[in-house]
Amino acid sequence: MRKHINIAIVVAISIAHYSIMGYLGYDPAPEYENLMAWSFALMVALWCLDDAKKYDFHRPYEFGAFIFFLWPIVLPAYLIHTRGWRGALVFLAFLFISLLPYISGWVSYYASPAYNKYGV
Repeated sequence: MRKHINIAIVVAISIAHYSIMGYLGYDPAPEYENLMAWSFALMVALWCLDDAKKYDFHRPYEFGAFIFFLWPIVLPAYLIHTRGWRGALVFLAFLFISLLPYISGWVSYYASPAYNKYGV
């Protein structure tokens, strides 16, 4: 349960930052984008390691590193292996959650006065 809260905190901070920056008409700094991407990958890896214990999944020693560095590739394979085709829906939920900060930034930019001033 604690891993869900950690992921929610990382995503909430990211959504707030992207929304504020989008509303002001700025792009987020590349350093911040990297920090949030690495933080999200870390939270997904920790969640996956915790989830693998619940499903009694035999994990290789480097499983956490595989998830951390290659979560868009390894996570769907793990979820489909442990949950069947319902795992694909869980992966799509993770994918949507990872894209939520970018979507909120775009929405807040197009709703802002900065878009009316500089946009089309």
